[in-house]
Amino acid sequence: MEHGSKGKERSFCPSPNPHPATILGFTLDISDNDLSSTLSSSKSSFLSSLENCRFLSYLSFARNPLISGYLPASIGNQSSSLKHFDASSCNISGRIPGDIGKWNLVEYVDFSGNQFSGTIPDRVCVRKNNLRFLSLHENKLEGILPLSLINCSELQVLNVANNNLSDTFPHWLGMLPKLLVLFFQNLKSLKEEANYGYADYQYSVNLTTKCVEREFKIKELRPIFSCIDLSDNGFHGEIPKVVGELRSLHALNLSHNSLTGPIPPSFGNLAALESLDLSFNKLSGRIPSQLTNLTFLEVLRFSNNNFVGPIPHGKQFDTFDSYSYQGNLGLCGFPLSKECSNDERSEPEQDEEDNGNGIAFIWKVAMMGYGCGMVLGISMAYIVFTTGRPWWLVRMIERDLRNKVSS
Repeated sequence: MEHGSKGKERSFCPSPNPHPATILGFTLDISDNDLSSTLSSSKSSFLSSLENCRFLSYLSFARNPLISGYLPASIGNQSSSLKHFDASSCNISGRIPGDIGKWNLVEYVDFSGNQFSGTIPDRVCVRKNNLRFLSLHENKLEGILPLSLINCSELQVLNVANNNLSDTFPHWLGMLPKLLVLFFQNLKSLKEEANYGYADYQYSVNLTTKCVEREFKIKELRPIFSCIDLSDNGFHGEIPKVVGELRSLHALNLSHNSLTGPIPPSFGNLAALESLDLSFNKLSGRIPSQLTNLTFLEVLRFSNNNFVGPIPHGKQFDTFDSYSYQGNLGLCGFPLSKECSNDERSEPEQDEEDNGNGIAFIWKVAMMGYGCGMVLGISMAYIVFTTGRPWWLVRMIERDLRNKVSS
């Protein structure tokens, strides 16, 4: 590709302005070969030779491990018609150019399985575009997720697994209305494969969910399975309540992070949830009883946290074994061998009374004040009428009584 094929690369788009009547859209797929090329900013490089292809809509040179070098900043000058760009599983290094944000029509971008370093460029989604699939997993990326990703309102799949990202929990999840699959994890555990398709594309992702293999096939334009996997990262802070609003979520994996605080009771709203993994964090507090509403839940992993109190029982929770809760010394009750004391059992009831009956407490205080006031009033009246003092108060009361009697 670097030597004998240069003439072919240049002749592929012989004119920078081909007649639109003869060219409706180019597809160039040279993936799964042993091609050798060093990407650079040189005008004679492979990518630079394609800049004349103004109607190139599909470009893939994936799974060519001998392609190395770095992506030049001029990559943003690729065809304005580009919709699919796949450079996965090569040996490309350096930073991801922010100029890829110039691809207004692109829907699919895959840079996974390379040696990219640095941070994810903030300009990837500097403005609204058609990006639906963005995969950056298995690289050496660092830093945080750019908040500008919320501009990619069409984004359905975001995969940045197997990198060195460190960030707080992405609270902006609710701002991506079409996001269906979100990956940050290191892919080390048993996985399932699910296929997703849209428009003319078919793509697959690995979902860490259950301990059984199952294939999900898509017959419609929108996927039927949605998953969030943020495992094996450095996420810290509390779990945002907004996660409990993702009612179509089927699998949620937040394991192997440094998350703290309690489980949001809003998780009880995830009616379609089948797999929940919060293991190996620093979560604390009681397990919300609202989670017993998750009637489709098949996999539950709360192990190695700091949870305390009785384990909720009923419905699906009665089907989980002690493995789901191991490493939480403060938990008690079925299926653990540690029994709950009377104090541990009564605390939730006390909490419910304090939280749910605040108005009743206010009424109790008011009634206590009313009773004290009535006793004090009767005592004062007795003193006034027996002593005749203060005289002005006695005369005023007698005058009011005479007026009422005469009327």
